[in-house]
Amino acid sequence: MDRSKMVWYAVYGSNLLYERFMTYLKGGSFRGGHPAARFNDTAPPRARLLYELPYDMYFGNSSGSWEGKGVSFLDVTRPGKAYSVAYLITREQFDHICIQENGGKMPEPYQGSPWYDLAIKVGEFDGIPVMTLTNSGVRPANEPGEKYLEVLKLGLNENYPYLTEEEIIEYLSSRNKNR
Repeated sequence: MDRSKMVWYAVYGSNLLYERFMTYLKGGSFRGGHPAARFNDTAPPRARLLYELPYDMYFGNSSGSWEGKGVSFLDVTRPGKAYSVAYLITREQFDHICIQENGGKMPEPYQGSPWYDLAIKVGEFDGIPVMTLTNSGVRPANEPGEKYLEVLKLGLNENYPYLTEEEIIEYLSSRNKNR
């Protein structure tokens, strides 16, 4: 493995659920949602690790893929805590996901995109950068729908088995309280 061609992709929304994340590489749709384009390198992540992001995670925008309700973003101007999973993938896979998450364009901060136009380095692990995606601004708050919340709960349960159901519900329900 050539470390210079790898990145840890730290996810904090629906991609916490491995099944959902893999649709970005294998293509297709997740549970009837918006289809993702298949990438030529469909290899699964080489590793996965828990990674706590030091920013406030909130729900914003209005996603047609998720009942017209809000989806997860990070407010990088606000310290906080966001549960995350980092997948070890190639930079090419990361670029493909960035394009899929940003409406078909490579992220360019401050270009007015309502989606994930900012790829930021949030750390380093084992000599490999840890990257995440969010919006370069703070999106209008919008509560998530039940389907989205269910996927987040499944992803949190999958990766953080020590969290109780009450802790997960508290974490998710507290996201937009001060917005």
